[in-house]
Amino acid sequence: MTIDTAAPPLPRYRHEAPDSMQLRDVLRVIRRSWLVIVAAVVAGLLAGWLVTVFLPDRYETETKILVDPVVSVPVGVDGAAVAGAAGAAAENLSQASALVADRVETYAALAQTPAVLDPAIDAIDADVASTDLVDNVTAEVIPRTSIINITVEAGTPTNAAELANAIAASLITQIEGEDTVANPINVTGTVVEAPEIPDELASPLLLLNLLIGLAVGLLVAFLVIVVRQALATGTRGR
Repeated sequence: MTIDTAAPPLPRYRHEAPDSMQLRDVLRVIRRSWLVIVAAVVAGLLAGWLVTVFLPDRYETETKILVDPVVSVPVGVDGAAVAGAAGAAAENLSQASALVADRVETYAALAQTPAVLDPAIDAIDADVASTDLVDNVTAEVIPRTSIINITVEAGTPTNAAELANAIAASLITQIEGEDTVANPINVTGTVVEAPEIPDELASPLLLLNLLIGLAVGLLVAFLVIVVRQALATGTRGR
């Protein structure tokens, strides 16, 4: 009698990739929760449309101001330059350029203060307070330049352009001050890009609001599905 000492064959298991299992699970959950997803997406799109309809129209325009140094050259009674004035003027110009570089950020911040906004409001007789207007005005220095870019928002295209013009003029007045004649080193401002009357809305934008509503709706649907799956798993584990 012979004894078979061979090891019994090992059972065969079908190998399934974890990724395919996860994908099937995700598709199964989506198929079961399609009503939640559709409802959340529709609600998000509706919210985006309602925001677009009920938010007030806003128009935006820009103007640019170049801040430049000004140096006065002393002259004699005959109108000729005083001896040594050229060298002094060159030195003063260097100091004035440094002054502009040092103060241009301050001038940009000044555009959003009542000292600039109040005279601009009075100049065009606008029906708005400077405390409210400041939220619709931004001013920033273009990098590596002495140009201040001012952006203004308003309810109508014409008001946006008028406010931008008035704010630029008021800021230039503040920049130049009142002692430009007495001081040999001064700073001046020049409008290098006048504001245009905008022909397109800055906000609200229907497409943007719909995309945001869609994203929020999908996020809400995802959270609802995750919570439902967690509750279902906890119930089965008891």
